[in-house]
Amino acid sequence: MKIVINAASAKLGGAVNYVNNLLGHLPPPESAYQFCVFLPGETARALPAVAGNIQLCPLPDKNNRGWRRLWWEQVTLRRFLRGEKIDLLFSTANFAMFRCPVKQILLVRNALYFSNLYQRMFLTRHGLRRRIAFRLRRWLICRSVRSADLVMTPTRVMLEGLRAYVDIPDSRALVNPYGVTLEDNGGRPHANRAPARDFGEGADTVRLLYISLYNEYKNLRTLLKALPLLNHNGGRKWVLTTTVDPAWAEVAWMLTCKDDLAVARQPDVAPWVGFVGPFPRGQTERLYLEPDIFVFPSLTESFGFPMAEAMSHGVPIVASDTPVNREVCGDAAVYFNPLSAEDLAQQVRVLAQDPVLMGKLGAVGRERAATLFRWDRHVQQILEWAGGAKEETSQPLARH
Repeated sequence: MKIVINAASAKLGGAVNYVNNLLGHLPPPESAYQFCVFLPGETARALPAVAGNIQLCPLPDKNNRGWRRLWWEQVTLRRFLRGEKIDLLFSTANFAMFRCPVKQILLVRNALYFSNLYQRMFLTRHGLRRRIAFRLRRWLICRSVRSADLVMTPTRVMLEGLRAYVDIPDSRALVNPYGVTLEDNGGRPHANRAPARDFGEGADTVRLLYISLYNEYKNLRTLLKALPLLNHNGGRKWVLTTTVDPAWAEVAWMLTCKDDLAVARQPDVAPWVGFVGPFPRGQTERLYLEPDIFVFPSLTESFGFPMAEAMSHGVPIVASDTPVNREVCGDAAVYFNPLSAEDLAQQVRVLAQDPVLMGKLGAVGRERAATLFRWDRHVQQILEWAGGAKEETSQPLARH
């Protein structure tokens, strides 16, 4: 079976993480599968060696922006599918080929376009040009959903948010969670965790970690404002390490950067926060070995890779109380009002004072990651549907 994977938008963050893990769990060369993967040149060059039945097809940067990207996906790629007699197209990032000549799976992975909270808090503050582009992209995603034979989302919440804008019958919908790479630590929470640092005689330190790429909806400011509330009494020290850096040049255009930087530089915040990264994949993994608590204040997500990764390492989680976070973390986290720095500080403080609860959350999280978030199962569900779709070749393709 010949499958094309369109990962043309996999440049940063979760999109690259997804492609790396997807390719690492595809069937081996001795299987009946052949894969052709279109992706940005920079991403292709950074990938480890792939199996012999996987052909990487790097795209020039000029074909990966704006109308050139649309032309490539709708015209050039269509010719390739027909010329190479491809059996299935897997479009991995929100946009599908319209009237695709072969069966098509579409992964919808961007929750912003269907988040009322994001639109209310951030989109209304952007200029007219960006608001128009936002609505155009959402229209294209909805049009893509109607064109796909199967629509896949990583969470049930993401699917229901999408359904508020476009009809998706159960027969064409699949909730397929992402996976995580489990560390071999014998199932013990906090195995190989570095000891807490001592900021003064008789004062212990609680290490907090927040991993993600900076964005408006990542809610960094609420976490930063919680630090002086935690550190005000001069006893136990609360130190945050985060890759969510508002000084990163790639995000200078975002609404929240200047305000977040101003908060980060305040004298009662700056001593307790360290900005690191963004890092390549291997270096990010090592960060999970250090913290006592993982904090995830993000306001909206389609899945939230870092939460699943923290669970796989047995790190207890304090997460913003959103439907997606509850679907992903379940009983492996405690939750706080995402707009309240006071509630965040309170939940972190209560958790740190209860080592039994910390151990329980770590153990539950690791078990949850091992059973619910598996890349082999994620890929298996895709291939099972693909195999069933190929068996329907005697029937005309349904166009939506």
